[in-house]
Amino acid sequence: MTNWYPNENIIRFCARLIQKRLTYDKLEIKRPVKRVLDLGCGNGRHAIYFAREGMEACGIDISLTAIEWAQDWARRESLEVDFRVGNIAQLPYPDQYFDVVVSHGVLDHISMDDAKQAVAEVARVLTTGGLFYCDLKSADDSEFGVGEEAGANTFVVTDGFEKGLIQHFFTLDEIHELIGQSFRTIYIETHDHRLAPDFTRMIARWIIAAERT
Repeated sequence: MTNWYPNENIIRFCARLIQKRLTYDKLEIKRPVKRVLDLGCGNGRHAIYFAREGMEACGIDISLTAIEWAQDWARRESLEVDFRVGNIAQLPYPDQYFDVVVSHGVLDHISMDDAKQAVAEVARVLTTGGLFYCDLKSADDSEFGVGEEAGANTFVVTDGFEKGLIQHFFTLDEIHELIGQSFRTIYIETHDHRLAPDFTRMIARWIIAAERT
């Protein structure tokens, strides 16, 4: 399943921490942002979103097909976006290159060790004070335990469009372990949605925004 519009929580993150916002009786302007990385960008929808907002956007993904889709989309919209095929645990960018890194639905589809390495790379390429957004599937999700067990809180998806992928379900302690010492947490939230018809099945995700220290 492919989405062609930005995730609402990334739009909200942008509105809260990047764009202008009203704070009581005055207009507060958040820190200036020049360059943004979409980590595990897929078809490029979030890099495209940031480019439309006037930022210098980059996207990286392990899938050549996804990057080709993203590059074609950017060309059709006459947007200059640096899309690359690459490994998120070995980012091909210099130190302190980005002001913002966002990652939607990516770090919970790799092992915990690989996710920690990817976040260490995020810390390396972010400027001091730079922003990091990610969202992760929660251990409270109804799909916890579904599939073939592949480690602590980790399962291999056995059917559907994500068949064969790793799915890690995060606890709050694991989030703190993942973010580590390089970030100051701005907010951690849970977004839970119960599904019809009987509302017993729940989609549960962590939403995290942090600042590079």
